[in-house]
Amino acid sequence: MVTISICVGSSCHLKGAYDIIHQCESLIEEFGLKSQVELRGTFCLGRCTEEGVTVVVDGEVLSGVSPKNFREIFVEKVLSRLKEESSGGH
Repeated sequence: MVTISICVGSSCHLKGAYDIIHQCESLIEEFGLKSQVELRGTFCLGRCTEEGVTVVVDGEVLSGVSPKNFREIFVEKVLSRLKEESSGGH
């Protein structure tokens, strides 16, 4: 199980947090990961001065996330972790 937390605080909201949430929901559906990915909203993570939205994947804080780079981040950070888990590695 991978947990994705997307900041929905006012700064990230204005930078497109809800677009990223919808994109994440679509990617979870596209890859059939509903039982393997938990999607959460969170409030300010203290990275408000950064460009883009702050997203946390299993405790790893990622700044500067945008709808343009989210798919790449999802593949790199989420799919790779799930693949690693299914192969028994940690």
